Parts: sequence; C-alpha cells; structure tokens
Amino acid sequence: MITIVDVETTFQKNKNNGFDPSPFHANNKLVSVGLDSKYGLEYYFTHHSEKVSRGGVARIQEVLDETTLLIGHNLKFDLMWLLESGFKYTGKVYDTMIGEYILNRGIRKSLTLQMCCQRRKIGMKDDRIKDFMDRGVSFDNIPADLVEEYGRNDVAITRRLFDSQMADFRLPANKDLIKTAKTMGEFLVVLSDMERNGIYVDLNVLEKVNAEYKAEKEYLSQKINKIVYNKMGDTEITLSSPEQLSWLIYSRKPVDKKEWSKIFNIGVDKATGKNKRRPQMSRIQFRKIVQANTVPVYKTTASKCTDCNGKGVIKKIKKDGTPFKKYPKCTECKGSGFVYHNMAKLAGFNQIPKSVYDVSESGFRSDKITLNKLAAESEGELKDFLDSIVRYNAVDTYLSTFIDGMKEHTDDHGMLHPKFMQAVTATGRLSSRDPNFQNQPRGTTFPIRQVVKSRFKNGKILEIDFAQLEFRTAVFMAQDKQGMEDIKNNVDVHKYTADIIGVSRQDAKAHTFKPLYGGVSGTENEKKYYSKFLEKYKGIKEWHEHLQNEAIRFKRIKIPTGREYSFPYAERMPWGGSSYGTQIKNYPVQGFATADIVPLACINIYKLMKENKVKSLLVNTVHDSIVADVYPGEENIMCKIFKQGTSGVIDSLKEYYDIDFNVPLDTETKIGYNWLDMKEVIITWQQQI
Repeated sequence: MITIVDVETTFQKNKNNGFDPSPFHANNKLVSVGLDSKYGLEYYFTHHSEKVSRGGVARIQEVLDETTLLIGHNLKFDLMWLLESGFKYTGKVYDTMIGEYILNRGIRKSLTLQMCCQRRKIGMKDDRIKDFMDRGVSFDNIPADLVEEYGRNDVAITRRLFDSQMADFRLPANKDLIKTAKTMGEFLVVLSDMERNGIYVDLNVLEKVNAEYKAEKEYLSQKINKIVYNKMGDTEITLSSPEQLSWLIYSRKPVDKKEWSKIFNIGVDKATGKNKRRPQMSRIQFRKIVQANTVPVYKTTASKCTDCNGKGVIKKIKKDGTPFKKYPKCTECKGSGFVYHNMAKLAGFNQIPKSVYDVSESGFRSDKITLNKLAAESEGELKDFLDSIVRYNAVDTYLSTFIDGMKEHTDDHGMLHPKFMQAVTATGRLSSRDPNFQNQPRGTTFPIRQVVKSRFKNGKILEIDFAQLEFRTAVFMAQDKQGMEDIKNNVDVHKYTADIIGVSRQDAKAHTFKPLYGGVSGTENEKKYYSKFLEKYKGIKEWHEHLQNEAIRFKRIKIPTGREYSFPYAERMPWGGSSYGTQIKNYPVQGFATADIVPLACINIYKLMKENKVKSLLVNTVHDSIVADVYPGEENIMCKIFKQGTSGVIDSLKEYYDIDFNVPLDTETKIGYNWLDMKEVIITWQQQI
C-alpha cells in the first residue's frame, strides 16, 4: 500500500530568529499527522488541541503497518518525527524533494513543496498560516481547523507531485534515473537512524579545544597586525575586505573601479548567468594597462583631524541653539577622526599580477585559492604573512562553524544531532548543518575530532575510510590501463606527486587528484605535475575529452549509475576545451564516489548491523568515511561488519545498477576512544563474518 504522509510540529526560535522544529529539541511536540492511502485522506491531531482525535495514535500505526511505500516531501523530517514519537515503520520510502532534485540533474532550483508544485503547475501550497508563522506562532497555537486544512492540502499536493514525477521517470530520457531515486530512498532511512542516534560530544574537551583555538587566533591576529603595520604604516587594513587585502599584497589600487571592471569585463552576464569572458591580451599588454589604470599605495602616518578634533563628526547647532540629533561625518577625515599622510615608501608586498585572471572588481584577487597559490610560490615575510592569513581564516571558520555550532546544537547530555541533507550539492554528495560536519578538513589531525566520544561506558569510536576512492572511480569510468596497473601494484600515487612537485608526501596529497577535477593552475612545479599526471594516465585524459564532447553535444553527462548532470550552456572554447570544464570533469568523479558508492557502503553496513542485532550505532559519514559508536565487547564484530559492508560495494553496484566494477576498492579501519586518537585495525578475509 502506498501512503502519503505530512506532519506538523511545534518549533522553537533559534538565535538567528529562524525556526527549529527538530524532534530532538526537548520542547518540541508532534501536533498532527496527515495520511493519504487506499483508505482516503485521514487527519489526526496527536498534541493538545481543541480537536483531539481519540484513537488517532492507534489508527496512524495501523496505516503504517499496511504501508509498503511511504511518500513525503522532505520525508526524512516526517519519518524521524513519527519514529521519535513512538510509531514504527520498516517499509520503503520515497521523498518527492529528492525526486525533484534528481530530475533537476544538478541544476540548482528551489525544492520547497510550493516551488516544486508551482513549476509543475499542479496546485498551490496553502499559505493562510503564513501570518502566524511570520509572527513565530507554533502549530499548537494556530486554530485547529486551519492547521487541518493546511495539512490536508500538503498531503494532497504531495500526491500530485509524486504522480507527476513518476510520469517523468517513465519517460525514455529519464528511465535510468529511477535507480538513483531508489538508492537515495534506502540511504534516507540509514540517515534517519544516524540523525536519531546522534553523536556524543565531550563538552569539557570541547571547551579545551575552544580555548586552544581562541589562543591561536589571538596569536595570529597580533602577528598579522604587526606585519600589516610594518608594511602599511598607520593605514588600517580590514583583512576580511578583499579590496584592502589587495592593496596590501599588490601595492596598487584602481583609479576608477567602474572603468576597471569595464576594461577587464568583470561581472556576470545577465543573459546567461555566467561570468563574463575576460579579454585576451599578452602579458606585456596586461602590465601596461595595469600601470595606466592603477596608482601606487604608500605607507602612511596618521594625525588627529583638526577639523573635527578627532571626533569624526562635525557638531552643528540649530538656529534655536539646540544640537542636531545626528551630526554629519567630517569630510576631511571621512569620519575616522584621523588624517592620513602618504610617506615616500611604497606600502605592501608589491606583488606583480600575471594575467587578466588575477584581476577582481576592486583591484586584484585575494580569495582563499589565490592566497594559497601565492603562499606556495613565495618565501620570506610574504610567505609568513600569507600562511598566517590562511591559518587565521581556517581557525576563524573552525570556531564559528564547528565550535559555536556544536555548542549551540549539543544538548545538556552531550548529544548532537547534525542534519544530513541529500538534495543540496550539485553532485549528489551529502551536506550537513547544525553544524556542517561535511566541511571539516580531510585527514586525521583535526583537533575538534577528539570531542567525539562513545556514549557507552568504555565504548569506542570506529571509522572506516575508502582509500583513493576518487582516483579509483575515475580509473574505472575512464578504464585507464595505467591506473589499473598502479592500483594492482599498490603504487604510492602521493609519492609520485611529491617527487615531481618537490614537497613532502603529506603536502602532496592536496595536489594528487587535482587533475581529476580539471585543475591546471598553481606553481610551475605543480603545473608540471598536472601535465605529467595526464601524460601518465592517458585514459583519464581521453575520458575528460569525451565528457566535454558529451556535455557540448547533449548538454548533459551521465555516469554509470544513471545519475545525470545538466550543462545547458556548455560550449566549445577557443583553446579547444569547454566552458564549465572543471564541473564537467569533477561532478562524475565526486558523484560516483561519494553520492553513489559511499551510500551503498552505508546501506550494506546498516543491514549487517540489523542482521547481527548489535547494540552499536551508526552515527556519521563524512566524505568517504563511515563512523560508528561501538558498544563495549562489540569491537570485533563491528570491525568485521564495516569491512564486509565496504568490500561488498562491488557486488552492490552489480545488484543496484548492473555495473561490473573491475577496479579493486580498498579501505582502512581505525578504532579509538575518540574520533581523533585512533589505531588501525587489520581485518583479514578469513576474519570477516
């Protein structure tokens, strides 16, 4: 039996004035449940209301017991609320939000129920409660008849949306996409359990890491400010300002920013939504134009403004002798209270921009990628400064995204329930929020990981990582013979990178797989490596060319699982490549590896844990790793389950997608008392369950 479901709940206001309807918030309650099945549309109130449906809870469970396919829009939310409220459901699921996302093929569109229905012209969402929502009135305090009409309408239009999507999936051009929808539905169930299980956070360790990061941030701030003063004099530089950072690095600024943008064709083309194409010019031409349209930035000394006496405003008196409420800014010092005088010495580091791609609308590029590139090419004080800036920005992100995010969303018992989202990224890989666990650095040196511990006394944290997953999936899709040979012979690809670039093996990891994603920029040694990579792996190079040809000709590309990515504006470029070249090369690798293979591994592990009736819990998946909270005494069985679940992916690819995956996959299993301090576990084939 097919059943459409929609639940309404209470919600709490968060610190950003948004709504938090999470089932894990102690003050939130389930208000109502709408169900549309073969029995018709039924609506039940489960919370205090003037219209409580007696026996509703039992009836809801009866319908769920008969249901074989449960459908909803953003279904994970509804499913978790039902399960957290004591209901049971073990059948299959389909999320119309994910269905729409798959059919969009990587094109970013709003996935709200209202917008999905509006685009398909199949009905409108009832917005009569919008006024209540805008005023922060929760569903339990909205008139019951209005809540019921709103909920019934949501159920009705979700069914119409489902029917419309099924008609689309039956079209010949879309028939392979249904495989992706089915797998993402299975993965949704696993993610629901992960969210419900939550992650245990040691709040004392979190405070310790917080203090260490704050101390490092303060140290870096003082160090950077000292360098800035040495280079700029009294001119204050706001490091979050790309324009001011540009002055500091390049020692020049545009005379007229509007004219500057016009010369270099900077901005977005309104017709296509793409960045405008930069003009072609030789390096000599470029330097002459830069010289003619910029002025040097000099070191300064500051003195107190005499016009406003350092106050930044001019005191004005009305004719009646009373002061104006708001004084105008001093025109001489522009409100700063200081007047800056140029010294004879050039300010900043006087770096030379190399091409039109180093230009930004306010001067020259100073984004994260550019800073990392400059740091790799520089030495001495400039390198010290750039390394410090990059690290400062990273620490600032760790504090705001991870530390503050974990503090805000971890309850008093140390439980954190990050929200996993399957329909946000263009590639299909997971994203998460509250906090964004997916955005943490790769590797095993991230201090915040040590706050994640087992909720069980003497329990442990178990993690399994796929080794070189992106490389292996690219080798498979390209059927690259050299890549297959290297994998077979356990060639250390990072060592190969390090030898060419001239860095340590650890530092080389950031560059090893960059050519898989169309990366070409960097230092001269890095560029040399990127070229050597494609010379060595000719199959991958040819595959890249095939992908670009496919995107240009058909405006979309397809990967082996049937997942597709749309490129409606792909076109041949003068140098022979294609527009959107990086995405065309990147999406298939990232999508197949982390949106298809890793979810299959999670599904396998989840099933094996159910079969073996373990007390351990799946709690997280990040990039190409899977994490469990292990119950004491279950370390061995869980290590075997993890190994068998991941090694079984090749069979799953055959079962789910009819793919003969002829490249071996390898994993590393680690276990420890926290997510940072872990030791490798060796599992032999004979030890598997």
